[in-house]
Amino acid sequence: HRDLHSFPTRRSSDLDPTAGVLKTKLLPYQARGAVFAACRGRVVLADDMGLGKTVQALAMAELLRKRRGIERVLVIAPASVKYQWKTEIEKFTDRSAQVIDGLLPRRRAMYASPEFFTLTSYELVLKDIRDMQELRPDLIILDEAQRIRNWTTATARTIKQLKSRYALVLTGTPLENKLEELFSVVEFVDGRRLGPAFRFVNEHRVIDANGRLTGYRGLDRIHERLSPILLRRTRQEV
Repeated sequence: HRDLHSFPTRRSSDLDPTAGVLKTKLLPYQARGAVFAACRGRVVLADDMGLGKTVQALAMAELLRKRRGIERVLVIAPASVKYQWKTEIEKFTDRSAQVIDGLLPRRRAMYASPEFFTLTSYELVLKDIRDMQELRPDLIILDEAQRIRNWTTATARTIKQLKSRYALVLTGTPLENKLEELFSVVEFVDGRRLGPAFRFVNEHRVIDANGRLTGYRGLDRIHERLSPILLRRTRQEV
């Protein structure tokens, strides 16, 4: 993996690949998360709420800008937090950012004249998918990705049409308790990681004689398969 060798691994307090990347010093676990995401390229960051996933996402984007020359980042977030993203970007980086809103002609003009960060919402995906595709982002960030945990919804199916070299999925909701949701979120990052959905679910579900779900099996195997692309830290660990 050439990408891995391009980012020095933190071996001591004197060697931090995220030093100076943002206008704030990352905590050690946040630095690890940013480097993990930038090295792997397409990952799920599933840290508990309150551990700074947004800051790690911005650090990932900056690392990719410096090391890979990315120029366009598309952030898809709930409408209620997309302006909060803009505030965080302006606080911690020197990159430009625009929030997609308004009527369709205005939105189209904004997509056609992208800033480094283009911030849009799940609520606009179905209306703006063509413009999002034509934006051709280098990195797509999905915030609160539990919005696509149901793979049968039109929004989830549409978002998965978006293509980018790099992808970061953020979720603070544990996904281990419902494998269908875990599969849907992972599918955006790596569609082949877990194989076909029906086979994955049937392999790990435990059902009773009446066909009712009673539990799951083989979770250790799932964790092993996901370890290259999924990072989760709890508040207790941190």
